[in-house]
Amino acid sequence: MANKYTKTPAPEKSELEYLYHKKYMSQTEIADHYKVSQKVVWRWFRDLRIKARIPYKRNQKGSKNHSWKGENATYAAFHYRVKSSRGKADKCEKCGRIDKGIKYDWANQTGNYADINDYKMMCRSCHFKKDGHKKNFPNNSYIPNINIRKMIDGK
Repeated sequence: MANKYTKTPAPEKSELEYLYHKKYMSQTEIADHYKVSQKVVWRWFRDLRIKARIPYKRNQKGSKNHSWKGENATYAAFHYRVKSSRGKADKCEKCGRIDKGIKYDWANQTGNYADINDYKMMCRSCHFKKDGHKKNFPNNSYIPNINIRKMIDGK
């Protein structure tokens, strides 16, 4: 049993190389296997002169991510999925606008937010009309710019 005054004995070099280079286990996974810390495994590698492999980026998209919530994701997460898989909205599929100075959104069509194919690119005007945002404003008037509102109200 090792403590802060004794070293944990290293397993055979060939066994560590097999786990690391053949089974592609990370140092943390090897540490879990031997019930030691990753720092101990790092020291074993250093002492046994086992070369560390070049780390590669693992695919962590979608259900392979440890934080994946699937159907229980938030509204913002669903929209982020659409943007990351289908790209940034750059035109309006409803009115045909393609102006560069206008903001475009991915607008959900049927309320099935989990389906990334259930979204259309829309300009803000068409998106608000489709979602009925105009109904949320008094007298059905929508004034998006706060400075214009101050000018109209005289405040």
